[in-house]
Amino acid sequence: MSKARWLFFLLLAVCVALPSYAVELTLGGFPSYLRTRYRFIKDATFISSISDDLARDLGFSDADDNISFADTRLRLTPQLVLSDSVTIRAQVDVFDNVIWGGATSALLGGRSTLVNSSITTGDRFRGALLIGTNAIDRGIGESFGVDDNVQFFNVRMLHADIVLPANLGFVRIGRQPFDWGLGILANGGWDPLSDLGFVLDRFLYLKSWPLSGGTFTFVFVTDRFTQGNSVVTANGDGWDGGAFALIYNHPQALGGNLTIGGYLFPYIHQDHFAVPCPNPDLSACTRGVDLDLNRFTLYAGVIDYKTDLFRLVGEVQGGWGELDIGGTEVDIDPSNLLFAVRGEVYPGFPVKLVAAEFGWAGGDDLNTPELEGNVIVFNPAYNIDYLLFKHMIPTIYQIEGSVINAFYARAWATVKLLDYLSFTPQVLVAWNQDNDNPLGFGPVDRYLGTEIEGTFTINLLPGVNFDIIGGAVINGDGVKDLLRQQAAAQVNNALNANFVPGDFDPEDVSWTAQGRLLVYIDQFLKK
Repeated sequence: MSKARWLFFLLLAVCVALPSYAVELTLGGFPSYLRTRYRFIKDATFISSISDDLARDLGFSDADDNISFADTRLRLTPQLVLSDSVTIRAQVDVFDNVIWGGATSALLGGRSTLVNSSITTGDRFRGALLIGTNAIDRGIGESFGVDDNVQFFNVRMLHADIVLPANLGFVRIGRQPFDWGLGILANGGWDPLSDLGFVLDRFLYLKSWPLSGGTFTFVFVTDRFTQGNSVVTANGDGWDGGAFALIYNHPQALGGNLTIGGYLFPYIHQDHFAVPCPNPDLSACTRGVDLDLNRFTLYAGVIDYKTDLFRLVGEVQGGWGELDIGGTEVDIDPSNLLFAVRGEVYPGFPVKLVAAEFGWAGGDDLNTPELEGNVIVFNPAYNIDYLLFKHMIPTIYQIEGSVINAFYARAWATVKLLDYLSFTPQVLVAWNQDNDNPLGFGPVDRYLGTEIEGTFTINLLPGVNFDIIGGAVINGDGVKDLLRQQAAAQVNNALNANFVPGDFDPEDVSWTAQGRLLVYIDQFLKK
């Protein structure tokens, strides 16, 4: 609680020191909310394909593959309005996916139990992986996850927004979200339905000019991606040499709002960093420490056209470069490509929305020396579904992402059934993009599977929603092949055995049932 107390005193001191008429402390800018979720997930990992004895040898209680837990997040976004030109904004996680009961295995009879020691406040579900090192972060004093010193209070974003005098533009300085287009890669994760997200330390400058009935905007950014393990000759030092974006918006183009834009990071670099063991390893080990991202060029484009009746939007992200692994240069191929295109129609009551989307994430063939894919993947904060790309595929590849080495098509709609009740059904079909050797155990089938899901949203009170979610993945041979290969890798690595993927038999259907309570705090403060 010390961080929370000192932040409060700091804000109080600033408010007292300045004239009261010039200062306004409110919630705003990004959503503030309380979210509590319960999830039951069945047969979504490789554990369902192995025997009970093998599951116990790997440290699990059995091979039933039942995942059941609840978590809570309280996210606040205070903003300190100092003047018409200067605002300080923050985003604070008081809780961040804190697991109910903590990741605690003892209730009675031990030195540190729930009865004796209370709940560990910092144990949290990271949001994507169901098993593996990146699934859970443990609280203070425990050593298990990616972050061994997690506290439930975390300042996620903190930046100053300054409108420059004489119409010179706008700057944002500090830790801030990176959002672009649909959010397939650059996605700040501030949406109340999202997990994880892209937040970085950045200097941003923006300037707009009127042009042909619309607005032309120039954006320049420079980022400190990673400081590394020291402020002097650090291992892991990562930065870009500056990047820019060009955006044009016309509010009345052919009767609709048209936005066209693109950005370019010409040079991204990182020195001496380690990467995880080859997929699908679940451990925390690393593969080499003499790795250098010599150069990486990242680009993006977006086009978005919207009227009162429909919307058409598309986004592409791509990159290429070079990686140095112990003195050996490895090319990052330009085939590292992500894109998504979406069409939305707004029929009117009772059908609020009908939409369809196609997406693509290039994958990597481990038989080749180049990196053709998986250098960039869909951001886990980009909400596509509740099981296949939310959890199953990231868990298989052990990458905190969403769409990885896959392409998909999905269609969904939102129908208002009653004044307080709506229903959103969705169908998603997915395929492996590279099926030659994605995990290093040979080819896999192209067809991943079909996911069918539905969400009932109940408006309990103004600003309070409760969602009831159900979904099932009809597993195709592509998912089954990936699960078999992951099972063989885990069992052989842990037990020094010689199983082959054909020794394992995944289930035909994976399914989930979930509940989600959302309290939108901003709506209450506006009253």
